[in-house]
Amino acid sequence: ARLVSLQAFEAADRHKCNLDEMKLRSRLASEGELDVGGDGDALIMESRDIFMASVNVFLKCIQEHYPMQSDENNENGELEKKIVQGESVPGEVGRALHLIGGFLTETTTLGANTNKGQSESSLAAMETYKLALAYKIVALGKDHSSVARTHRHMGHEYMNRFEYEEAINAYSESVRINRVQDDVDYKHLVLALNSIGMIYGMTGQPKLSVDSYCESLAIQKTRFGEMDLQVAETLNSIGIVYGMMGHYDHAVQSYAESLFIKTQKLGKDHEDVADIHFNRGLVYNKDGDYESAFHDFQQALRIRKKWLGDEHEEVARVLHHIGVVLGEMGEPVDAQRCYEECLRIRRMILGDEHEDVARTLHNLGLVYFDAANYEKALDCLEDAKELGRKKIGRKSEKVADTLHTMGLVYQKLANFKESINNYEEAVKIRRMRLGNDHLEVASTLHNMGDVYYMMGDLDLAMSTYNEAYQIRRTKLGTEEHVDIASTRNNMGVVFMKQGQHKEAMECFCAALSIRQNQLGPDHEKCSDTLHNMGLVHKNLSEYEKAIERYEQALRVRRIQLGENDMKVADTLYNMAIVYANTAQYAKAIERYKEALRTYRETGMTDDHPSVVNTLQWIRWGQKKLAKANRR
Repeated sequence: ARLVSLQAFEAADRHKCNLDEMKLRSRLASEGELDVGGDGDALIMESRDIFMASVNVFLKCIQEHYPMQSDENNENGELEKKIVQGESVPGEVGRALHLIGGFLTETTTLGANTNKGQSESSLAAMETYKLALAYKIVALGKDHSSVARTHRHMGHEYMNRFEYEEAINAYSESVRINRVQDDVDYKHLVLALNSIGMIYGMTGQPKLSVDSYCESLAIQKTRFGEMDLQVAETLNSIGIVYGMMGHYDHAVQSYAESLFIKTQKLGKDHEDVADIHFNRGLVYNKDGDYESAFHDFQQALRIRKKWLGDEHEEVARVLHHIGVVLGEMGEPVDAQRCYEECLRIRRMILGDEHEDVARTLHNLGLVYFDAANYEKALDCLEDAKELGRKKIGRKSEKVADTLHTMGLVYQKLANFKESINNYEEAVKIRRMRLGNDHLEVASTLHNMGDVYYMMGDLDLAMSTYNEAYQIRRTKLGTEEHVDIASTRNNMGVVFMKQGQHKEAMECFCAALSIRQNQLGPDHEKCSDTLHNMGLVHKNLSEYEKAIERYEQALRVRRIQLGENDMKVADTLYNMAIVYANTAQYAKAIERYKEALRTYRETGMTDDHPSVVNTLQWIRWGQKKLAKANRR
């Protein structure tokens, strides 16, 4: 109004336009967009694009004012960039470029909504870091702490892009520079060492990983104190790598030290404490210490429920592993309950078609398999298989695992055709994904040998057993492994069926030696091999040796399985045959009657073939004994 009263009409119109423009820009800004040009009709861009455009303009200005030229390949075969001599280069240019690289990295993880946007931001960030590094080296020297900082950030970016070798090189250069400083930046030195340790761990180089972590740990304990939380974090990382290496005692020790620090500093109910309990539980489970694993998982579950509630993804994760441990402890009912609760939470949070849902369905199928509920097992495994194929691919290792388990179920159902079909598909995937000589390939081949034997195809059974044996012997690097004993035992059974008793006895002797050394002389597996050795001696009419082996097998089976088990009955029955063949009819009748009682105790009725057959042999023995007594 004031302008109008002064007849400044032209100025008033301009003022009104400015107000309208401000309103438009405010509205666009509130919607997450910006008006480039200010007239409302110009290009409207997202804030990320505005930022990228501004960065490009800045970089262009820098390169025009401080030009770079590319030299020929240096003696290391790398292309060097040098700043054209002339005006001195301020270090602030390098620092500014470093900051822009950091902003671009944030844009990669936060601001880009598409893979293309993320890739562009990542490439721009790396190029900016490289440019920053070049300017810093010229202005500050290659051993300046600011140069180390850029190397470290480049390492972060390389790691995010899965370029691990380049990341190691960048972190290592950061470590080198830090070490030559008068005032060492220990905080960032240990972070770089830990990052190197993490990459070595992820790329299957656990020894180098532990070396890097331990070097970092020594610095931390000296500079920050043995009760520093960063010390606890590094100990936790060392525990993870030792677990990967199979050095379970070292892993447990590292977790125990980490747990002590975290508990003292944060309290026993802190989420970080739950993480260590969970990680240590995984190690105990791998080491076969199921009681300790169960205790740690229970602690992790209690803490996570306290902070996250009963229906959180991390709660489901712990429940899944508790189910694994309970299954190993022979508690199928409790394991089933854990898996079902885990499955309910995962379906609610992740949806019905998440790969973690498939994983739990697979394990639930295993529980049903162990409980001899084969129909439910197949239902779960079929769902797991189809979901796995959809989410992680038809040729994935997890799908192969499920196919392998389905082969086991069909084997128990005596559906040998379906069993072989599933095993063949599993072994095909495992060969493709893991290689022809992987132990998982051997495991499936061994089971295929079992099915071929049940089908009566002894040649195919021997062929697959032999391939499994060769893989296991090569990969395990020793004959003294229980898996080798299992395959050797089964090869012995096939040789025995083929009438090759010498070869059978060689296999059984090798299997028995391994099992007694590795499992102890009173293990059930030892009794199986002893029983088989008795069969060979019986077939060779070496009756005294047969009785000796049967007696040994019977003693172990009664200890491990009790009096009323089918295996006990089978050994008694075969002992009776030997006594009958040597005209020791009283002893034969005694063993037959013990076998008969055991068969009945296991639930067999009098019309069962084993019961009918045993009754016939008892009557035959009684006649033979009566005839012998009349003489």
